[in-house]
Amino acid sequence: IVTAQRREQTLVEVPQSISVIGEEALERQAARSFIDYAQLVPGFTVTQDNPGETRLILRGVNTGGVGSTVATYVDDTPFGASGSLSNGAILAGDFDTFDVARVEVLRGPQGTLYGSNSLGGVLKFVTAEPSTRRVEVRGQAGLESTRGGELGYLGNAVVNLPLGQTAALRASGYFDAPARGGKDVNGTASYGGRASLLFKPTDALSVRLFGLIQNIDTDSPSTFQADPRTLRPVNPLTGARVPDSQRVRYERIADYNKLAYRLYAGTLNYDFGFANLTSITSHSKQVRDELGDISTTGTRGLANLVYAPTAP
Repeated sequence: IVTAQRREQTLVEVPQSISVIGEEALERQAARSFIDYAQLVPGFTVTQDNPGETRLILRGVNTGGVGSTVATYVDDTPFGASGSLSNGAILAGDFDTFDVARVEVLRGPQGTLYGSNSLGGVLKFVTAEPSTRRVEVRGQAGLESTRGGELGYLGNAVVNLPLGQTAALRASGYFDAPARGGKDVNGTASYGGRASLLFKPTDALSVRLFGLIQNIDTDSPSTFQADPRTLRPVNPLTGARVPDSQRVRYERIADYNKLAYRLYAGTLNYDFGFANLTSITSHSKQVRDELGDISTTGTRGLANLVYAPTAP
């Protein structure tokens, strides 16, 4: 069952190109982010400078600018900028997939149902709904090691609590700190949680309240200084060529990138018998805090010209 066309259908009923990655496949592949499961979707390309700074490309449609061509949805709620002036293309919502029922990727153009920023298509996270059938508790923990890096770790847990026969609460939390780099260098951590309350007094009426919080914190990025003509690594201070195995980055001030996602939504569904009414009210917020040291890059001259013409 998929909801790519804004209503529940079996996959064979959807007359469009669609890929679906289910919960079991996501857990089996340990797929936590776009980078992990992009390889499972034909025609889906991801470019990423740092965790959270991600551009999604479907069917090769890429403007190269800051306007998004792939819309990101959580259930039926859009997330991110709908216009072309809010860096929506490079700040796609990279939500953790723990306790996600499935990820649906609908290839574009999808402007009729999903708006102007879905020329390439739509990526939709379908979260697990609360259930009144039974209590469910499960969790997961893990450690990983990377040569030359620190110890990485992850953990998550979910609980589903029926509140009588007409209501249920489902809450989950997660954190993931991969072993990407050394101390205070190229490290990242993603953590957050979700909560959902379902009220279904009759078979025809259901009301669901949903909240999502996620932070992605990244230390010094995984880039290095290179000659723009040869793309070979160089010493950022002298400009001299260095071996490929000794890629160097110089910072006078430690770089960092922090992203915070907040999403709150309420969904009301009513079945009249001859038609279904769905009302969705949502509020989302994305905050990006980034510090970049341009002491040794060509950007410094431009910054001085604009902001501090007399600076050395």
